Amino acid sequence: MTQLAYTNLKNTIVHKSMVVAHQTNWKLVSEIEAGRAEVLKKVASGEPLSDILNTLCKNSEIYNPEMKTSVLRLNNETNTLHPCASVSLPGEYCQALEGVVIGTGVGSCGTAAFKKERIIVEDINTHPYWAQYKELALSAGLQSCWSEPIIGQNNHCYGTFAIYYDKPSTPTENDLKFIQTCAHLAAIVFENNVAKQKLLEANHKLSQTIDERTHSLEIANKELELLLASQKQDSLLHAHSERSNTTRLLLMGFAHQLNTPLGIATTSSTHISDVVNKIHTLVDINKITKVELLNYLEQIKKGLSLNQQNLYKASDLITKFREVGLSFTQEESSSFTLQTFFNELFSFYQQDNPSIEFKLETDTNIKMHSKIALWQIFAKLIENSLEHGFRQSGIGSISIYITELENNLEINYQDDGIGIDKQYHKDIFEPFFTTQRQAGNLGLGLNVVTNILSDVYHGRIQLEPAPCGTRYTVFIPKY
Repeated sequence: MTQLAYTNLKNTIVHKSMVVAHQTNWKLVSEIEAGRAEVLKKVASGEPLSDILNTLCKNSEIYNPEMKTSVLRLNNETNTLHPCASVSLPGEYCQALEGVVIGTGVGSCGTAAFKKERIIVEDINTHPYWAQYKELALSAGLQSCWSEPIIGQNNHCYGTFAIYYDKPSTPTENDLKFIQTCAHLAAIVFENNVAKQKLLEANHKLSQTIDERTHSLEIANKELELLLASQKQDSLLHAHSERSNTTRLLLMGFAHQLNTPLGIATTSSTHISDVVNKIHTLVDINKITKVELLNYLEQIKKGLSLNQQNLYKASDLITKFREVGLSFTQEESSSFTLQTFFNELFSFYQQDNPSIEFKLETDTNIKMHSKIALWQIFAKLIENSLEHGFRQSGIGSISIYITELENNLEINYQDDGIGIDKQYHKDIFEPFFTTQRQAGNLGLGLNVVTNILSDVYHGRIQLEPAPCGTRYTVFIPKY
């Protein structure tokens, strides 16, 4: 074969390969566009929301057969995610995501919905956002997750569109454009559904006569007035009852705790008094030996030591009891950045706990006041994690994610320890509640936290559900 013939043959092969590749790409693009057209056709036909979104997931996976997709719907009133569509993810995995409270560090989708921005986690094994959900994902054979928030008009978030892979994966530029396009299409589906529901409601209202609606409104207004008056009265009674009940529980618990050391001290004092009287009597009649005297003095020494120990316990109890109602309103008003504060706090605990990993994600410019009070709050949470969450393994991680919203700060505290048994969730903030009474725990730690948050910052704390470990959200108003 001549050189010219060989060159022509080579060029022909390359050309045919390019044609085949072009035809393959064109076929893929055509299939993807046909899939999107099918979704829009179902939207126009008014088919159920879940059917449309399942079709979106199924047709999206034409792009890459190795990926698995899902749509989670966001309930904006409860800030929780709910599985809405998926055709390839394990059912057990989707069910486990039902009702997850969004927030920074809550996997890819929980974080994306909370921040309203794309979250790319290339490796679930190592990313801090998946610390509490890693075992759930790995057991379902998932190792990477890219999540795009579904954003509609007025920056309203309807949920998330996510792509999963069974191995660590880094998205290309085309991948990012693809997930963004899918989320935009999902937003159209959601907004059409909302518009349809509003139209149905409007038609229903228009079907009523003016007289009927006026009469219904009059009745509703009267019922509302009665209900508001009743609720106001009930609220006042409930608040008074709660204050009385809390005071009663505090006093009863404190009295019970204080009674033991004071009772021992009283008994010991009585015994010492009896011994002193015996010595005095024997000395008067000159019938006491040196051995007897030394024995009586030893009894007095032990009694005084016992008295001292139990009076110290009583004093410590009183000090801890004072913390429950301690106010820091007179604390210095100078401000500090939260990043500096938590770095100092982590450094303090890192010294004695080198096997615990501390993580922080925050805007460096967020400032606060009342440093002592804030230290008390998060020191209690960290000490609870160290004492209870990591007591078996001695290793773990504590993560804090801080988000500045329009009206308040949300501080998300997480650990990956053994967690809190569900049967205790409703009681953990009650005074004197503890499962470690025998170890000397009074059960005032979280009650002190709630009181300081309320008194100093007018804030609150709530325990959030988590698949492993413990998660709290601290809300602090910005005023």
